[in-house]
Amino acid sequence: MAPPRRLTLDVDLATAEEILRRWDIPSTPARIGRLEGGSTEVYRIDLDEADAAPLVLKIYPDEPDWRPGKERLVADWLHRAPEIPAPGCLALDTSRDLLPLRFALMTVLPGTMVRSWMTTTNVDQVYRQAGALLRQMHAIRMPSYGYIKDQGIEKPMASNREHMAYAFEGAFRRFREAGGDEELARQLEALAAANMDLTDSRGPVLCHDDLHQGNVLVERQPDGELCVSGLVDFGNARAADPLFDLAKAIFCSSHEDPRAARPLLEGYGELDHPDAEAALQLYTLHHRVSMWAFLTRLGRDPSALDGPGGLIRDLNEMARCGLDKVQPE
Repeated sequence: MAPPRRLTLDVDLATAEEILRRWDIPSTPARIGRLEGGSTEVYRIDLDEADAAPLVLKIYPDEPDWRPGKERLVADWLHRAPEIPAPGCLALDTSRDLLPLRFALMTVLPGTMVRSWMTTTNVDQVYRQAGALLRQMHAIRMPSYGYIKDQGIEKPMASNREHMAYAFEGAFRRFREAGGDEELARQLEALAAANMDLTDSRGPVLCHDDLHQGNVLVERQPDGELCVSGLVDFGNARAADPLFDLAKAIFCSSHEDPRAARPLLEGYGELDHPDAEAALQLYTLHHRVSMWAFLTRLGRDPSALDGPGGLIRDLNEMARCGLDKVQPE
């Protein structure tokens, strides 16, 4: 078996200049530095021209092969909603003749991750803004439900009930494959099946499906206030019920910062569902099962309360008590 390709590359200025030349960008690179965070390697290219905005070079592993095209597709959709600050895709190169991996050249957004502000200031206002921005993203209607790949929606489904039945089936399959307890899986499957009426939806929308402190950018304004300046990393995007996405945002963000749930909900605003709290919990059940399998496959400590152990504790509680109401701190 061939060794995996190295993802951290030494991109020199000459290579960066050739990349810009290939895509007819009339600028000269001055500096290159790796940016923190994200699920793939990302580099910032500063340009010589004083008034030229920096660029982002994002590289991709060989698998999945559809990932670069997906991010360009989602970037094109978001470009139609200019009120949503998201990076634009200027170029996508799959030739591997300039770099040994595929890459995208993207516009840069100002600011730094919410994560870098959490210990220094009150970020409640940032979470409210992130919730409001997520609602704006959910104004982008989609033609059907399903996971998004480079050619559009994979296995498009007409109803959210069908979509969630398929999603739960996949989540529990991965749970079992990762060594999850069979009795717990059966109890949770029964709980999900008994509550599928909660998946009635007003229609599919574009969902980020990975909104957390590492994918929201913030910058400080001249008056000292923090302002969300961008959303990044749309590699998980799907067409789904908006509450599915809101539940994922609360689940991921609250794991890192328990303060996040309430202001995210406040920023998002009124929930158009007859039993929104129970629906959020049903979707949280899916996210917990999926995340346990994901972390377990990564080899995380199965007893860690901030990882698989904590998720199993929460899943056992759901199996015992059912869908409790969401009670953000």
